[in-house]
Amino acid sequence: MRISSSLRISRHVCSSPLEAALMQRAAPLLAAIVLATTSISPPAAVAAPPTVAELARLPAGLARIDQLLDNWDEITTVCNGVPDDLELKQVVRTVGAQKCSKSPLKVQTYIGASSTLDPLFKADKLMIRAQPLVADDDAEVYSSAVDTYITKQQMASTMAYTSSWSGIENPNGRVGQIEDN
Repeated sequence: MRISSSLRISRHVCSSPLEAALMQRAAPLLAAIVLATTSISPPAAVAAPPTVAELARLPAGLARIDQLLDNWDEITTVCNGVPDDLELKQVVRTVGAQKCSKSPLKVQTYIGASSTLDPLFKADKLMIRAQPLVADDDAEVYSSAVDTYITKQQMASTMAYTSSWSGIENPNGRVGQIEDN
C-alpha cells in the first residue's frame, strides 16, 4: 500500500517520462558531483614523506637511548636527599631514611612515552611516513624493523610502568625486587 502511494506521489510530481528519468538519475549524479569536488585527506601511508628536520629526530632519539643504557644506574636512581649524621647513627632505620631508590619510570622519558617534546614521540608514525624513502629491495626489511620497534617501544613503556610497582609502594613489593631485576 505504501509503495503504491509513493508511486502516485512521484507520478504527480513528474509531468513527463523524461522528467521522471532525470529525477531517477539525479541522486546518483548529485552524489558523484559531491565526491568529485570534495577533497579527501590521504591515509598516513600515502601522506607526504617526512622532512629532513623530522627525520633528524630519529638519530637524536637513538642517542638518548644510548645515553640511558650507558648511564643506567645514574639515570634510574633518584635521590631525595642525604641522611644526616643523626639518622646514620640510628640502629633502626626510620621511615624515609632510604634517600635513594630506583625509578623505572625514567625509561619512559627516554623512549618517547612521556613527553610530546621527546625526539621519539610518535616515532612509529614518522617511520611509517618514511616508507617511500626506502628502496624497494629493502622495503620488507624496513617494514619488519618498524613493526619490531613499535612492539619493543610499547613493551618497554608498559614494563617500566609495571615494574615501578614492585618496590615499597606495593604491599608485596620490596626494594630488593627492583635491585635483583
